[in-house]
Amino acid sequence: MRLGLSSWWGVMVAAALTTVAAIVVSEFFVFLLFPGQDLMAALTISPIVTTITAFPFCVFVWSQVRKNIQLGAELQRLVNRDRLTDAATRDFFFARMRADPQAYGTSLMVDIDFFKTVNDTFGHLAGDAVISRVAGILQENTREKDIVCRFGGEEFIVFLYDEGPSGAFSIAERMRRAIADDVVDYQGKSLSVTVSIGGSLKERVEHINRAIQQADEALYRAKTGGRNRTIFASDLSSIPNAPAA
Repeated sequence: MRLGLSSWWGVMVAAALTTVAAIVVSEFFVFLLFPGQDLMAALTISPIVTTITAFPFCVFVWSQVRKNIQLGAELQRLVNRDRLTDAATRDFFFARMRADPQAYGTSLMVDIDFFKTVNDTFGHLAGDAVISRVAGILQENTREKDIVCRFGGEEFIVFLYDEGPSGAFSIAERMRRAIADDVVDYQGKSLSVTVSIGGSLKERVEHINRAIQQADEALYRAKTGGRNRTIFASDLSSIPNAPAA
């Protein structure tokens, strides 16, 4: 019933079913209260009266229920999604990882290079446009089951479910190149940025915080090593570092 109430058609069906239930109840009491020859007349009139009185009331009640469901869904969306980028929030990310402690995959820490320069040169609204576009490219290069989370400011976490080092590295490099090749058009100005990416594998028995810490350390190496590159944690050292484009 909850899913059906997402549309007005669902409201009308719910109201009709509730009205039918009211008719059944009213007919039952009519059968008990009107003996003899008055019974058939009462049984005939009762459904008409019940329908006229109950159906509009049921429509009103179920429409209010529908409105409350929609408000609840919107509130939940605001809690789970970052308003600027529509990426997941930190709270949603950690809640989902806590709910699936056996998740296996690769964590990517993604940070926009020299982002302060963008804000200082073009303004914070331009910076917002850049952050939003970077988030969009990250989402374009992930699957529905993966998580793209705005971790804070210009930094993102991407969790790639069931992706080992080799596949995750290829995805990270595809993201990095797509962002480097993209141009953000803001008020007639063309803005280009790059990102640095650090990656780390999360085994099923490991806590997500360990993978994030290792990915963050790898990100630091990418930053100090020249930026615009992908570096994985030391336990994935067999994966080659990407050269700066």
